[in-house]
Formats: sequence, C-alpha cells, structure tokens
Amino acid sequence: MHNLAKQIIDDAIDEINIDQDAAVQIGKSLDTPLLSPSSNVDSLALVRLLLEVERLVEEKTGKAVVVVDESAFEAAQSPFATVGTLLRHVESLLT
Repeated sequence: MHNLAKQIIDDAIDEINIDQDAAVQIGKSLDTPLLSPSSNVDSLALVRLLLEVERLVEEKTGKAVVVVDESAFEAAQSPFATVGTLLRHVESLLT
C-alpha cells in the first residue's frame, strides 16, 4: 500500500502545483511541511490537495475515502503536518 499511497500523493501534488507559482510549489519529500508555521502551503492549496487525494484514491482503487474527518483532528499528531504524515494517513485509509 505504501507505493500506491505515495503515488497518489505525488500525483495530487503534481496536479496542485500546476496552478501554483514557482515560489509556493509543494515539495514531495516526506518532511515537506503542509500544515505548520514553516509551510508555504496556503489553506486553499491544502484543501485542494486533500480533495485531489480523495479523488485519486477513488479513481485508482474504486474505494471512496474521506481524508479529513473527526479522527484526523483528534490524532495526537496532525496527519496534515507534512507530506510524510499525510502519506501515513492515506496508507491507513487504504488498508
């Protein structure tokens, strides 16, 4: 599942980056901040990224998932803090 989840996230980032200025492109490394004070990702880009991840999961697996739900907000560490935490969250949704 790791490879599929990583491919989905990478594809979603590529899709969002099409409309982003070069200075605010979202990186694909696992430690790229998404939802943190050091992030260059604005709230609209983050929402678009999460929706794109949901769309791609359904497209590639046939499984409808909700990336943002109560459990995501109740987690000790935000699943949206970095690309790596988002990857782990998507992996958990795919299993």
